[in-house]
Amino acid sequence: MASSPFEKADLLVEKLTGMTADERHQISLQNIRSTSEEHGQFSAAFARGDCYICEHPLSSFSKTRPCLHWFLKPKGFKKHDIPAIAEHFGFFQIQTYLRWVANTEAFAKNINDLAEEGTGTKLIELTVRFRNLEWSFSCAESDYRGHQTSQHAKHPHYHFQMRLDQSPFANFSDFHLPLHEDDILSMEAKLRLPEVVKHKFPHGEGMSDVLNEDTVAALVTQGTAAENEEEASLELDTIAMAEEGATISGDDLYEIIQEAKAKGVTVASLMHKLKNAKTRVFVTPGPGVVEQAPRKGRKHRR
Repeated sequence: MASSPFEKADLLVEKLTGMTADERHQISLQNIRSTSEEHGQFSAAFARGDCYICEHPLSSFSKTRPCLHWFLKPKGFKKHDIPAIAEHFGFFQIQTYLRWVANTEAFAKNINDLAEEGTGTKLIELTVRFRNLEWSFSCAESDYRGHQTSQHAKHPHYHFQMRLDQSPFANFSDFHLPLHEDDILSMEAKLRLPEVVKHKFPHGEGMSDVLNEDTVAALVTQGTAAENEEEASLELDTIAMAEEGATISGDDLYEIIQEAKAKGVTVASLMHKLKNAKTRVFVTPGPGVVEQAPRKGRKHRR
């Protein structure tokens, strides 16, 4: 019988490979339904100020009851209490909970899981924000496989950072938090079957769900202008180039800008009306999106 998580992953991959696309789709739908039911329980409890897991107030803290709501920094919670949470809850459980919390405040923009915003060298790079709290996760290939030359980090693990009012509460270097068996099975399945297995977070969607090659066209044509540019989720930059032998009318451009303001839509969505010009739109995360805090350097937006 398979004993290690990686041996069990062999069996899981074999099982998934042997399924039809429809069978895998049905499993996905079932997972979405069960996740949505759990999210409903979370939402109802969170709105009351309670935790749906331990059924105690979100402001409560007891060392005898490690719980995910500790990440909301109830009174008494200290940095050295973080490993207790990680022992009781897997990485994907923790990530899902914090994603749900972040999306109670604003959809997606408080969850930065965009690959191009990180270092590009990690299996997992994620930053989540809620009010004055910020949580970041990092897992490199060497973390996932375990550091064989290190006595205290031979096991598969990830790193975690937490900020309170933008000040350090816990740093990436403080802990090697364990990846649970379910985490490893999920990650192995995605690594081995990337075209089949996707990591999705119903009700915990982040910027990678909003901003990708499948959504850019709709964002340009259907997006609305933000009331406060500093809180915008997306930034649309348009380049207009006059066709050969023609010029672009400043009056036409002015009319497009005024129409966009009047309709509350983006200028980019109306640029196709500009005469004698070819236009190109670049869509990037807006200033309202939380920046990733990857280990070993940060990629700042332009």
